[in-house]
Amino acid sequence: MTKELNRRLFLSSGATASVAALAFRMGFGLSESGPAQERQSARGKAWTLALEEYAKRGCNYCDRMVDKNGLPYFDVFWTDPAEAAHDWPDFGDVMSRQFQAVVMARHMTGEVATIEPVWRQKILSLIDAETGLLTRPETSYSRKVADDGDQALTLYALVTAYVDSPDRDLRNVIVKMTDGLLARAPNAAATGFILKSLMTCVRVLGYEPALKLAALDTQTVFNEREVFTPDNTFRQGGHMHGNLRTLVGAGDYALYVGDPVLFGRVDAIYRYVRSEATRFGFLPEVIGRKGDIVATETCALMDYLGLAVTLANHGHPEYWGDVERVVRNQLIESQARNLAWLKSDPDQSDTDQFTWRDIAGRMEGGWAGWSSPTHLLAARETLGHHWGGPELHNKARAFQNCCGGSGIHALYIAWKNAARFENGALSVNLHIDKQLPQAEIRGFQPFEGLLTIQLKQACRVRVRVPDFASPGNITVGVNGDSRQVRTFGNYLELGRCVPGEAIKIGYPLPLVTEKVEIGNPGFRHYHYRVTWKGDTVVSMEPIGNEYPTGYSEFDNKQVAVFYGNEGPARLYQRDQFLEKCDPKLSPLHIDDTSLDFWAGLDKSRVRIS
Repeated sequence: MTKELNRRLFLSSGATASVAALAFRMGFGLSESGPAQERQSARGKAWTLALEEYAKRGCNYCDRMVDKNGLPYFDVFWTDPAEAAHDWPDFGDVMSRQFQAVVMARHMTGEVATIEPVWRQKILSLIDAETGLLTRPETSYSRKVADDGDQALTLYALVTAYVDSPDRDLRNVIVKMTDGLLARAPNAAATGFILKSLMTCVRVLGYEPALKLAALDTQTVFNEREVFTPDNTFRQGGHMHGNLRTLVGAGDYALYVGDPVLFGRVDAIYRYVRSEATRFGFLPEVIGRKGDIVATETCALMDYLGLAVTLANHGHPEYWGDVERVVRNQLIESQARNLAWLKSDPDQSDTDQFTWRDIAGRMEGGWAGWSSPTHLLAARETLGHHWGGPELHNKARAFQNCCGGSGIHALYIAWKNAARFENGALSVNLHIDKQLPQAEIRGFQPFEGLLTIQLKQACRVRVRVPDFASPGNITVGVNGDSRQVRTFGNYLELGRCVPGEAIKIGYPLPLVTEKVEIGNPGFRHYHYRVTWKGDTVVSMEPIGNEYPTGYSEFDNKQVAVFYGNEGPARLYQRDQFLEKCDPKLSPLHIDDTSLDFWAGLDKSRVRIS
């Protein structure tokens, strides 16, 4: 895609087609087929893992799960028929996350989501000219308010748009929003949720007031409100997404200002979070719920990956294994598919708040809000009266669509950092497919323990050793000839290589089984037999988890739960991964190295504008 086309998409004040025409296409478009690794070719062959395929699938959801004016729906209810509903997060939360996501998806795939310019225009139209803050409109389901969480998500989305295509007007909007946030800071409750957004603004625009606000927020969160305990855990009832987003921003801040003590605390708290997760990435949405329900939120997976990548890039390369396992397993399993259990009503007309039309098809490519290890939805909860008015109460929730943008964002974090070229060196951090201007990298897990690199530019090459492998049982070949290489830490150091060299790195792919337990302290626990092939879960077998109901403290009653074999959208159906085969190469999109939020985190005053 040309730079000028990017500029037209982001910076023109109007969409290139009427909103009505866009809505028609979004409402009646065809859903995409599954990612290439899940599909079988005519000859029954499998495919290598390319994250681009999952991002493309996510754009089906982004384009279609909107109303006729392009406003996304936060709520999707498991009613009969299934329905999607507008709610107060739609304006600053869901739309900002998803706008940022489609920008990222475009960089991953080269394909433009139809909804992208519509969302940009709508977000800018909601920003108050006097305060600079995004303000929700007064509707039947939202109050006119400038919410702090909305500002955090919108600021990050706008900075992302600015990095994609710098523009003075957009810069002014970002600066005005930052000034508005700083003006209300003495009276606003610092939560840390905005730290990542502020630090991105600091590094991209070099805007000092954003750094001042970040310093105030960090001081409040870590030294006054003490969101985290002195022994580096969460306070009881800590929300995983909120706390992890705080830590991602705190890590950026510590690197920027050179605070090793704070960075050490961030690392220590990450290790605590790690201890609460499974190796395949099941991460409780809330630490220590007072009931039988435990579920993973895709928003939390996004920030878990974001934090792991920041730490791995800055002194903790041992965390790349965490990233690889989470991406290959709970993250991509959490993308919505097999949604026939959501029954639609094609004959019921949309209202200003509700839609019943093709809910399953429009949600294809979305992301789970509350997954279990075996199902896209862990429990059939209403979650009480936390969101919206009475018209939304007492309905079982299938999805919360803040996770829709977060799933694509999580893919982008992994895709951008899977392999990096910096200072004349190619570092392969994840054993998944990636194409850079300097090299094409192919990972053949879980079908074979093999990584190949086709080099296009002279450079030093280093490749991470998978956690399950040891340097002694790894073979390295260059142009068909065996090569001895040295190991430094958990990387193979191949030294300087030249263009045209074909590098092959082989290793055994062990089949290992472990038992895993999840659950809240003092309440029911669930057990699984998990079979791994290298970094990939190939079997998830529940052990005695066939409970029909569990206690929900949100609903204050027993609700249907799905931790066994029965339930909606079974996960980890991966028998095809057990066989060794010669997979087909998935199509890739080249990473042109732009839109990089991880380069130079530890270098003060990094300016793009």
